[in-house]
Amino acid sequence: MEPSPELRDLTKSLYQAMTTGDASFVTTFSRQPGVLCIGTDPAEWWSDYPTLERVMTTQLREMGAGGVRVVAGNPQAHQEGSVGWAADQPTIQMPDGTKMPARLTHAWPIARVARGRSSRRTSRSARATRRSSAKR
Repeated sequence: MEPSPELRDLTKSLYQAMTTGDASFVTTFSRQPGVLCIGTDPAEWWSDYPTLERVMTTQLREMGAGGVRVVAGNPQAHQEGSVGWAADQPTIQMPDGTKMPARLTHAWPIARVARGRSSRRTSRSARATRRSSAKR
């Protein structure tokens, strides 16, 4: 297993999408059978892309419009072969200043990470990371 800067960046991009309401982030999710998203509520269990896309698009837009901020903790991300995972303890900041600790874990096919990130606007440092990874 080795560190995965790409997945660490993807985790931070998810937080940015949650904060700004950028629903286009949903396009990074796999459309393959077996995709699964588990939320914090027992009813939040989505196991097909159309449902995941609909629900996450709505949630991302609502979070952004509602002034919710998601601040990264210290995302840990690793990969082994074609699969990677990331975990973090972000803080959710409500518009009234209330802060709530949270947990996030996710696994991604590495090829999807590269395709998903290349189609999104990224910071200069993320582009540099992608270029240095491509040289290996």
